[in-house]
Amino acid sequence: MKLIRLGQTLCEGASFPPQPPTANALLFLRKNTHMFQGFANDDCSIVYNPPRSSDDSTMQEQGPITKWEDYNGSGVYAEQTTCVDCPLYYYGYGFAIFDTDRFFDLNTPVSLTGEFTIYFRAVFSSTNSKALIGGDTSNFWRVTNNKSFRLRIDGTPNHDFTEVTDTIATSVGIKSVPYICVLSRDASGYLSMFVHDGPRPYNYNDKAWGSTTNQDTDTMTISNVGAKEDDVQNFSGWMSDVLVYDTHHDSAQRNQVYQYIG
Repeated sequence: MKLIRLGQTLCEGASFPPQPPTANALLFLRKNTHMFQGFANDDCSIVYNPPRSSDDSTMQEQGPITKWEDYNGSGVYAEQTTCVDCPLYYYGYGFAIFDTDRFFDLNTPVSLTGEFTIYFRAVFSSTNSKALIGGDTSNFWRVTNNKSFRLRIDGTPNHDFTEVTDTIATSVGIKSVPYICVLSRDASGYLSMFVHDGPRPYNYNDKAWGSTTNQDTDTMTISNVGAKEDDVQNFSGWMSDVLVYDTHHDSAQRNQVYQYIG
């Protein structure tokens, strides 16, 4: 056993677990964590005050999620105050269920002025022009069809990421494997997108999706999760994790995040 001498700091010769790869995210909406239910699952006239919480396992199956707090405690959170627009809680899995009428607002918009990396982990039930994140008609990232995604940053032009043969499957069920879709911008403004699934065997293992020549240095502003803007091109499927960084991630960093959330 190694003794600590008087005057020796606790850090000398000590080892600590590495910081998780999500610790420096601007926003981290984590599956089944810091979710809150403010209305009854079968009657929007019944208000829960204080709200029920995923952290103490009191949320109901398909209960309306009124708030989803950032895992890192940044103070940024996703919320929905209109009961019929609330994504629903998938009890036991901790996913947020979205359809054509459901979406979140961010209490504080996130502005990305330089490098960024965004992770979106979900099972898709539709790929017909469904937004992953957005802010307005000038700022959004959506799936356009089963082969193509579209990004718009502060207006035109559109940046499309399209595969020739590979596709995003639309299958919602307890055996469905979520995709992790990644959007990243480097210091020169070049944009890239990747798709990952798992566990092994992988269909897509950090696969580069479509073009790597798109470039845009404008500021991207995010104020919606699961919609292009309020109630427009709403996401359809089960969402489990959303992470936003103000840094560009290389393949090693992406794989660290995949292993942590996947």
